[in-house]
Amino acid sequence: MLQELVRLHSQGRLDEAESGYRALLAENPDNVDALHMLGVLRRQRQDLGEARRLLDKARGLAPERGDVALELAGLYFLEQDLVGARALIENVIQRNPNQPGAHTLLARIALLQNDLAKAESLFRTALRSNEHDPHAISGLGRLLLDRGEVQKSLPYLSRAVELAPKDGAMQYALARALVLNDNRAFGEQAARNALALQPELHGARYLLAQLLLESGKLEDAQALFAVLTEAPGHQLIGHLGLGDVARQQQRFDAAVDHYRAGLALDRDHARAVRLLGGCLVTVGKPEEALQLYAEFVARNPDVVAIEAALADLLSHVGDEAGALRTWQGIARRRPDDPIPLGRMALLHERAGDYAGAQALAGRVAAALPEDAELILLRARAALRENRDADALALLESLRALQLSPFSVMQAAHLYGVLADRRNDVRTAVPAWLESQSALPALIHEQAPLPEALEQALAAPAPAAQADAPIFLLGLPGSMVERVAALLHQQPEVSLLRDRPFAPQRRDALSEPDFARWTEGVDEATAAAARAQWASEVERLGSAPGARIVDWLARWDARFLPLLRQAFPGATLVIVERDPRDLLLNWLAYGWLGGFALLDVLAAARWLESARTHMARCENVEGLKVLRVDADAVLADPAGPAGAALAALLGREALLPGAPQVGLGGLPIGLPAGRWQAYADVLAPGFAELSPPR
Repeated sequence: MLQELVRLHSQGRLDEAESGYRALLAENPDNVDALHMLGVLRRQRQDLGEARRLLDKARGLAPERGDVALELAGLYFLEQDLVGARALIENVIQRNPNQPGAHTLLARIALLQNDLAKAESLFRTALRSNEHDPHAISGLGRLLLDRGEVQKSLPYLSRAVELAPKDGAMQYALARALVLNDNRAFGEQAARNALALQPELHGARYLLAQLLLESGKLEDAQALFAVLTEAPGHQLIGHLGLGDVARQQQRFDAAVDHYRAGLALDRDHARAVRLLGGCLVTVGKPEEALQLYAEFVARNPDVVAIEAALADLLSHVGDEAGALRTWQGIARRRPDDPIPLGRMALLHERAGDYAGAQALAGRVAAALPEDAELILLRARAALRENRDADALALLESLRALQLSPFSVMQAAHLYGVLADRRNDVRTAVPAWLESQSALPALIHEQAPLPEALEQALAAPAPAAQADAPIFLLGLPGSMVERVAALLHQQPEVSLLRDRPFAPQRRDALSEPDFARWTEGVDEATAAAARAQWASEVERLGSAPGARIVDWLARWDARFLPLLRQAFPGATLVIVERDPRDLLLNWLAYGWLGGFALLDVLAAARWLESARTHMARCENVEGLKVLRVDADAVLADPAGPAGAALAALLGREALLPGAPQVGLGGLPIGLPAGRWQAYADVLAPGFAELSPPR
């Protein structure tokens, strides 16, 4: 009968086995085998108290039984009584040096005491006594795995699982090895097996959750991480996992909450700090992220990863001086680390210190041969100095590297610039298209002008306002952004540049009601729009008495009925170029966020429709129009071309302003008339454009 019960036990039919063992003990309370096996079963069910009582009695009845003594030693081991466990095991070995499992259990004690060499020796001794000991085989496999010898560990762990398929810990170790060996599908299955065998094995739950997260099975991963948040000792990784899931689902506010919950458990968890900081930036709270990083660095000055994140964020928010100081501090403490010098080189370039940038980049080029940003910096320097062959060689070296989308964009743009320099227009065009291929295309539709618009514009306009605002308009490729930069540098001018860059103001011009406006704009609607606009301008902190210039990046002629009623006397400054130069410049240098040029023909058609909307600004009662030749004004702001714009701003002449160059000191546009070199290759696009109006 006992043999049948042991068979049921080995099959996992624990309830039946337990009932049988207890029946045997009811008939014979001193049955050592029944006491032993029931003790094993109760230990499996985590009832260590009854297991201890049963095994103590069995050993008292049969002190010579090594298997009973070892099972009792295993209980001591689980209760962290390593001294008691060792004494029992050594007593067993004295009686029988070849007692199965004795050396294996000693090896596990050595592992807990971090004596890895002794543990390995004991596991191997155990295998000499019994080459089929799954615990010894698994122990050796885990030692090899922890040493990073993944390939060597796999045969041991696979064999252990074959011998003991019901052991969850062995399945978990095999899962880890399979994942590290890049066999993720089988690793996932092994982790599932481990968890099915031992639901409390939270390491396997975490591994499985991570695998599901990485494979995009977000809801399944979320369920596993949620369990971990309730498991003692695992709440932190559970909250971080839920944050990772929310981040992948683009639920950044939820991710912030989960990362904060994790940091409430360990405020100095570097990964949680870094991820929370990134999410705070994403939800528009960079100041909170800066404070988070700064406070962490104050407590943990040696955690370079967070200090580097702080430096990068300072640069992102425009505090390049602060970013440079932070990197300089890291460099002083880590004089042999080339990365801080590389980041400093990029900051020097952005600040216009090209000599300093080149010197630093040159110092670390050999140490950071695969740093794409530094290679691009050196390529820009070569272009600036007309060393085109050197620039091309540097760009070609990027082909062997795994580039970020941003680096791909930069490299493709520079390839196009190099091709344009040598008049290789058929190479320049596809290179420039590639430079924008990863950008979002959120170009607003330019619908045909409705007939009702003309009726709305025929209504009488109110009397002109004093100091009516100026609205700056321009299409992609017009270089309106450079005119905006020039205006921004003029004294007593307040240029509102928020509309081209998120987040926008909440006013009628950012949330237009075109259908209503084309039916006419009454005084109440106009007054409400004017008051809301003025309130938002005040919130932005415009200087009192400054001439207000509002840059409307996404122009639509259906704005006109509202503008003439709400802002009578306003001036529309329209920045112009030859439409073919518009298209080419948009292709070569891009424009604002969301205005990716992904198809030349489609862009040309949109541009032609947009030009129709821009042309309708003429002859609208109540509004003035000033057309500006961007190339002429930018070439000589204080000259005749800028006189009308200066007069509009109440100045005798425009100040030249700081030189406008792009990253690395390179030009930020193609010269007027450059379209002629592209007349053949861009002929289909140019054919969609009507002549200059």
